[in-house]
Parts: sequence; C-alpha cells; structure tokens
Amino acid sequence: MPTRWEWVYSGDMNTPIILSILALFAFGIGSFFTKIAAAHQAYSPSYMLVASISTCILAIVIHFVESHSFELSAKMLALSSLGGIIGGMGFYSVLLALRLGGEGSIVFPMAGLGLIVAVILSFIIYREPITATKLLGLGLGVSSIVVLSR
Repeated sequence: MPTRWEWVYSGDMNTPIILSILALFAFGIGSFFTKIAAAHQAYSPSYMLVASISTCILAIVIHFVESHSFELSAKMLALSSLGGIIGGMGFYSVLLALRLGGEGSIVFPMAGLGLIVAVILSFIIYREPITATKLLGLGLGVSSIVVLSR
C-alpha cells in the first residue's frame, strides 16, 4: 500500500531529483558531523550507537506520521539487516580513518566512490540503460574524486 507521500507525488518526476538533492545535503552535513566527532576523539562505537538510535527514532516518528504499521517480509528483513551491518562497517571505517588523522577532504571522497559500486550493480542487476552520458558522468565523478584527494 503506497504511503501518503507516494500518493501525493506519484506522477511528478522532479520529486526524486529534489529528494536526491535533500539527501545530498543531509549526507554531506552528517559526514561533516562525523569529522567533528573524530576531531574531538569521540569513541567511534558510541558515536555510531547514538547516530543509529537517532535514525531509529526518526523511523518510528515517520511510521506514526504516515499511520503505517511495521511491515517487512523475511527477505527484506534479512536484506536490511545485512545492509545495516555493511553500512555500519563503512561508517566505522570512516570514523576510524578520521580519528587516526585522515583528512576529510581525502576520506570522504574516497568513501564516496561507493556510489560507483551502487551504479554498476544497478546496471547489472536491474539492467538500467548504460548511456554515453552516464559513463561520462561516472568518469568525471571518479576523476574529480581522484583530483580532490591529492
């Protein structure tokens, strides 16, 4: 059953772009907060725990606002658990790299290359079209990260 937001925005193609831009800023600010935590030598597992609890609280609030009960198949429960573990490993790796003196201008772009993995998997698994423009964009993205991290 679609959520309240899916009913409102189901036909608007600009909405995913707007939400993606919102995510860009949210992830960027969250990453910067991670740099602040590392600069203050916050213990990484404690920081991760509070960040995760905050995410859980937000998810609960969204469930209440959308008047939607918890709903997840066994397959999606396993997938979300695995995704959480893998994401947690990545989050911990970034926190530790920063705590050990890594520069945010190097660590964040290198970790950001993970989007290339997601794009390639989308091409392979969902057979999304590979166009010259998309390949050029990926190439420019990778090259900009390489230049930025030097």
